[in-house]
Amino acid sequence: MAELTPAAVLSQEQAALLRIVCTVAWADGECSTAERELLAEQVATHLHGDSPSGLGEAQLEAFLAERLPVAGLDALVAQLSGSDARQLALKLSYMMVRVGRRSPAEPSINAQERVAYRHLVELLALGDGKIEEIEWAAEADLPRKEGLAQLLAELTAGWRSPDDGRGPA
Repeated sequence: MAELTPAAVLSQEQAALLRIVCTVAWADGECSTAERELLAEQVATHLHGDSPSGLGEAQLEAFLAERLPVAGLDALVAQLSGSDARQLALKLSYMMVRVGRRSPAEPSINAQERVAYRHLVELLALGDGKIEEIEWAAEADLPRKEGLAQLLAELTAGWRSPDDGRGPA
């Protein structure tokens, strides 16, 4: 049985990456259930390799509770040391703004999150080709929902399973 630790220890760069994604998620004044679930899923995958001793729910909520202003992105991006970290920040932030839609009538990315995301894109300075590649990869990693399945997913806000037909994860 795996040994559980009370709290995962993040490096300064990992903490900055998590704060960047949280800042973008909160840009519109709310962090939806879908955004929280996606964030937890992506943190487990990218920061702890699905380890059961990864970032706990309370620790993740503490990061979300910070609600940093979009202007704080400047200092956070400065803490990312390499191209891989910058690319991951862009990918996770893009995924976050894509799932943050409040209703089907709203654009796929709301105005406030679009402003935060655009500011992040400028700070990361990755180049247009690389940005398009990362956004395409992020789209491919987002759960696919169409028609009735999309409506049900938005109503339950917990639909995160790959199309396995068994319902919410």
